[in-house]
Amino acid sequence: MADVRLDLLTEGHRAPLAASGAVAAMWQWMPVIPTGTNFDAYFDHTLADARTGRSIPFAITRISDGAFAGVAAYLEVSRTHRRLRIGYQWHPEEMRSGVVPAATALALIGRAKACRIRRIEYLIDEENVPAIKSVERIGASREGLLRSHMRAAKGTWANMALYSLVDSEIRAAMTLLQDRVAALQIA
Repeated sequence: MADVRLDLLTEGHRAPLAASGAVAAMWQWMPVIPTGTNFDAYFDHTLADARTGRSIPFAITRISDGAFAGVAAYLEVSRTHRRLRIGYQWHPEEMRSGVVPAATALALIGRAKACRIRRIEYLIDEENVPAIKSVERIGASREGLLRSHMRAAKGTWANMALYSLVDSEIRAAMTLLQDRVAALQIA
């Protein structure tokens, strides 16, 4: 049933990501970072965060043809409290309406559950309606709004909606996503 593979992001993924539509799309929702607002600065920052354990970034590969299918990351990982945040998920435009997004969400949630994570969070710019609808469709609960929480690369201050899945909600989301992936494979 696996339609995607999550690989730890490495320097070898820089060129495929740079050649994708991610570079243009990233400025819509990415936070400002201290080292500048260009693709290489963000990629370097992501690799540095991974080396220090602040994040676990992934490159997504579509298994059927080996195509680069996007990126995602675990953020704010706490093994002590068994929680993490899923973020920075992006797929090429031509893959956004097929099986890849559902399969990616399933892979991310499944890997987290296998690591005994009990709380999965999503922190989403309140203006990113497609992302909010996506997590609501899998059963994530809205916990609140963090006002002026983050300065975005586009120069605005973003209000961030906080969503989560906990315990049995994680299992329910996985079941829903397994069914969605199976249905999309048939279509």
